[in-house]
Amino acid sequence: MRLLLNQTPIEVANPSADVTLLQWLRECQYLTATKEGCAVGDCGACTVMIGRLVNDGIVYQSVNACIALLGSLNACHVVTLDGLQAEPLHPVQQAMVDCHASQCGFCSPGFVMSLLVWWLNTPVQELTTPADFASHRHGVEIALSGNLCRCTGYQPILLAADQLAPVDRSTDPLFSALGGYSYCLDTLRAMSTEQHHGRLNAYQRPQDLNQLALAYAAMPEARLVAGATDLALDITQGLKSFEHLIDIKSVAQLQAIDEHSGGLTIGAAVSLSQLETYCQAKLPCMTALLGRFASRQVRNRGTLVGNIANSSPIADTPPLLLVLDAQLILQRGQNQRTLALADFYLDYKKTALEAGEFIHSVILPLPTVPQQVFVEKVSKRAEDDISSTCVALSVTLNNGVIAQINIACGGMAAIPKMASHTQSQLLGQAIDPSLLAQVPQWLAQDYHPIDDMRASADYRQQVTANLIVGFLKQAMA
Repeated sequence: MRLLLNQTPIEVANPSADVTLLQWLRECQYLTATKEGCAVGDCGACTVMIGRLVNDGIVYQSVNACIALLGSLNACHVVTLDGLQAEPLHPVQQAMVDCHASQCGFCSPGFVMSLLVWWLNTPVQELTTPADFASHRHGVEIALSGNLCRCTGYQPILLAADQLAPVDRSTDPLFSALGGYSYCLDTLRAMSTEQHHGRLNAYQRPQDLNQLALAYAAMPEARLVAGATDLALDITQGLKSFEHLIDIKSVAQLQAIDEHSGGLTIGAAVSLSQLETYCQAKLPCMTALLGRFASRQVRNRGTLVGNIANSSPIADTPPLLLVLDAQLILQRGQNQRTLALADFYLDYKKTALEAGEFIHSVILPLPTVPQQVFVEKVSKRAEDDISSTCVALSVTLNNGVIAQINIACGGMAAIPKMASHTQSQLLGQAIDPSLLAQVPQWLAQDYHPIDDMRASADYRQQVTANLIVGFLKQAMA
């Protein structure tokens, strides 16, 4: 594989399947500006900027190097803090200095790289009105949602971002330090068209669906990965080793979101960030939920299908997908079948996938008038946190009577699960105080949550009932 590291083309011969970008940067390239803070993608100290070819240009995103596998970065531009020229400082660095935004300094490289990505992707804005400032600050907070400061020094960092707003980026010094944007673009184009001789046994990157099907059939013991944001934890925390990984991110047929009369078909390689943007107008409740999903760095790599396939009881997206009656297209070899998501989860970490079968895409129906959809994630932090419970509800009312209702929860059972008994009791009923008062006792027949570090069983049960009642009141309003 080949990549562009700052301004230097690098060739890596058959990298181990489980080597992370952070490990490679620090131990093989001796680029130590990128720090390891948590090794789970939570703190953002290891944030780097990754550029990928998209159409006729390079799209740069922030990524946690600690959970990004090196093998996934073929024909990518990896930019670390070490790649910025020392003098003069980049405007992002200078703003951090001017605002005294670095305290212990350990997390500062990650903040600089996250701000740098925001800087490159956000138009220059003059902050002349309160609305200007509010919009600007919101964008900055999203960009930094995956960066934690152990010294609690967020205010100077935010002030540094404010200082950047009026700066002219027309001649950004970043690319002059890296050999020029054209140089970066031409280098990645050349790398992307190179033919690799020999079989990459450890880390395979099939380019189309047929190659993927053949590779998986030939190596059924391999793990399929997209963003690998969860699998990487097995490496960094579980100290597991994987001999064979098959990366689906380059499969063209899995990279698209297609809209049709039945809703959306979302390919297995579509990132959460891509889906978040696409759904702003089509399904705003999905965009709102994804805004609470981990961090920007994780969403840039993670996928919707990955969140489904991990079969975690606390995965954020399945409750919403369940109430929308989502379906999965499953593939083995050249054969496909369609399965309702409600039938996919069988037991804790157990799914209906058969041997050699993988998730090709998700069919997501869009709500139709007068269907109303609500979803709420409850967690200790607004961003970059795991939910205590996640509750989704879709309802159609006819003169105050419930004509259709779906309720699903995460964090309440061993799998993401529909509240079937509660639904049956509510269906066909007029919404009034006496009806809503019975929701907690009905819910107790659907779920028996556990006590753990995130919440007690009683808390989960009560807050879930409260959310369902609140959603129904909103539907009536």
